[in-house]
Amino acid sequence: MPKPPHWELMIVWYFFLGGIAGGAYFTAAIADNFGGVRDRGVARAGYLLSLPLVAVCGLLLIADLGVPTRFLNMMRTLKVWDPMSIGAWIVGVFGLFTFVSAALSLSASPSRVALRRKIGLVGIFFGFFLASYTGVLLSNSAMPFWRDARLMGALFLASGASTGIAAITLVLFVSGGSAGDGWGKLKHADRYSMLVELLLLAALIAALGAAARPLVSGHFATLFWGGLIGLGLLLPLALDLLGTRARALGALAAALVLIGGFVLRYVVLMSVQA
Repeated sequence: MPKPPHWELMIVWYFFLGGIAGGAYFTAAIADNFGGVRDRGVARAGYLLSLPLVAVCGLLLIADLGVPTRFLNMMRTLKVWDPMSIGAWIVGVFGLFTFVSAALSLSASPSRVALRRKIGLVGIFFGFFLASYTGVLLSNSAMPFWRDARLMGALFLASGASTGIAAITLVLFVSGGSAGDGWGKLKHADRYSMLVELLLLAALIAALGAAARPLVSGHFATLFWGGLIGLGLLLPLALDLLGTRARALGALAAALVLIGGFVLRYVVLMSVQA
């Protein structure tokens, strides 16, 4: 039987913040390119939010490697067979896109807005990749449960979208930007992303069958059913439906979505190592 990797909480945070960064960036890019003038606040918040999150991901990756120079060595050559090398490159390249997009979001110049939109359309693919690659990485490992979870990449992508939208929602609420039209569009988008996440979770559990036991009935079952399904998905959906015009309830729902996103990665990574 393969030996568990013994990943610690640092990697859970890396997976979690990377998902938010990717989700916030592609939400911003979509709002920037396909939304109206009133959606510019959403785009700006998403771009500005993704930059520090990617920076923290880079620091977490460097800290996990133990020796900072190992990260620089990884950036010298791309090894497609090495998941850590791919992760380092994605964080590095996506970091450049978030930096440029965040800087351009501070200007209202038509030429810079046009340039930002073009850059966002390219950067969105790196955002998708960062949000989903961790799930793909797990499903391609030799560990039982992980190796059978072929929908993990899609699940992490849906969770990244949901947590990214939720994070932007909280930023707008705290900064006073929740009065615009972008708020309502964000809440609608988050509902759909949570529904997709629920469907993918159900499909994943059904496909795994008995292999899903570490999640649904093992040591982490309470966190899975209570923290992820109940607190992180069903309750936010209920709050959004019941309080469509209550900004505070919308912000609370967004905070719960973030908690659910963290719990998802925690139980997936730690259940195999328990």
